[in-house]
Amino acid sequence: MPMTPPAPYTMVSLAVLALISTAIATAQQLSSQWTTFPLPIRRVAVIGAGPSGLQAAANLMAANLSVRLFERAPSPGGNWFFTEDTPVREAYPNDTIRNTTPIPPNLPHTRYHEEGKDGIKLDYLWREHWQPSPVWYDLHTNGPSSATELHGVKYPANTPWLASVHDVQRHVRSYASLHGLNIGDRPITPSSAPVASYSTRVESISKCNETATWTLTLRRLEWLRESGRIKEDLWTEDFDAVVVAVGYFSTPSVPAIPGLSNWSTAIKNGQYSVYHAQAFRHPERYAGKKILIVGASWSATDIARTIAPFTSRLVASIRPNPLRDAYGLDIMFSFPTETEIVPEILAFEPLDEHEIGINTGVIRLVDGSYLTDIDEIILATGYHGNTFLPDLVDPKTLSNVHWTGHYIHDPTLAYATVRPWIEGHYQSAAFARVWTEKARLPSQEEMLRVYREGKLRCADGFNVLAFEGQQRQYVAWLNGEALELGGQLFDMPPVQIREDVAYFLNAHWKKNFVNHEDFTRFDDIPSNEWPKCGTLMGAW
Repeated sequence: MPMTPPAPYTMVSLAVLALISTAIATAQQLSSQWTTFPLPIRRVAVIGAGPSGLQAAANLMAANLSVRLFERAPSPGGNWFFTEDTPVREAYPNDTIRNTTPIPPNLPHTRYHEEGKDGIKLDYLWREHWQPSPVWYDLHTNGPSSATELHGVKYPANTPWLASVHDVQRHVRSYASLHGLNIGDRPITPSSAPVASYSTRVESISKCNETATWTLTLRRLEWLRESGRIKEDLWTEDFDAVVVAVGYFSTPSVPAIPGLSNWSTAIKNGQYSVYHAQAFRHPERYAGKKILIVGASWSATDIARTIAPFTSRLVASIRPNPLRDAYGLDIMFSFPTETEIVPEILAFEPLDEHEIGINTGVIRLVDGSYLTDIDEIILATGYHGNTFLPDLVDPKTLSNVHWTGHYIHDPTLAYATVRPWIEGHYQSAAFARVWTEKARLPSQEEMLRVYREGKLRCADGFNVLAFEGQQRQYVAWLNGEALELGGQLFDMPPVQIREDVAYFLNAHWKKNFVNHEDFTRFDDIPSNEWPKCGTLMGAW
């Protein structure tokens, strides 16, 4: 029988109490100067209603802060909001800037769009606004369902070990409903202002140093089906703090391969022959076709396994990936046996015609060989993140962000940087406690020192043990602050979850990838010996 986890905050294990003592001792060694805020923080914006954003909004509301949650999609779920709608086509080349409707100088402003007026197609305008998530119908999680639960919400007892996108979508919506954050939910307190604003895209963020407030420029679309129009509202709102929780799948990444832009215009039977994996939904369209997949990570291998029974030929072009290859994830990143593996693409030879597809085209590979007789190409080449302020926080590296998620040079700005299912609850609580003065951040100098050391700034999604260290760091810090400043105590996630994770990874990622002793070693070593993110297993 599965173990029942302890009620949150009511039971703190001896191991956690030891962590608290470590945190207090460490805090006393730090500089006595703590980060302070020029004005009290009362009003907070959360951008994104995926698992991370919903938890951030819920924890901030529980701390009696005034919260506004903005989500460009018409429903919560973030990347787990499956829909048959597909995003608008990606840009070729990668750095092409889209032509969206401009923002008037005087806000607020309302305008209406009609089909065909000014060359606008309403379906394109609608999908470009919210960019449907890139998940497909048959997608399943790459972790056990017990490790993909949001705090306070359980999956049904019959949920499979590998939860489907539909299972996760219902789970995330349940969490949203529990906290009054679902589409159409009215505020839990009748006198309160609405919290969630769906179909609302944040166009820009700016900081006014004189007032110490953040201004968000917002665009909301409403499709008026009866009149055949789209209503567009534009306005601004001011906040004392902002949480950016938009995830890592904001914009598809298109590789800069010579000739790809030429091939991207090829069409056959009304469909593009080259497209990004964000448009993949069902495998049936590949029946009898010869398909090339570019990429060798999560999407590439999973899509390959999904479409293999339908294709007449399946080819995968891969390039060396030091991180993936170092871990040797031969189970998870495996292509089906019928896949032809070829090297990285050097160039696409120009097409003679673009109305008959790409079947007669020639693809040159880096080893000097050629590839021909391909009907369609799926670019499973990843995504770019969005920090809204790329000059401050690089979308690729999340530069200048402390391990807690706070922007070091102005901690009234924070980013959801951890896995949402387990660490997300701790990080969201940290945002609320720091901004209500129930937890302290060290001085900017100390945060920069820790940042440069690179410890617990996890960008390597394979280092399970680094995430274990990250969880413990959050619990130790939050509980140490609670003992000094007041507040409820946190416990570590139930042991059952790490046992499930260890079993799952060995079965689905790589044999003997991790074991029980790898986790329990943390119980016997001080925090300064916990591994750094990016450190390979067994190297610490």
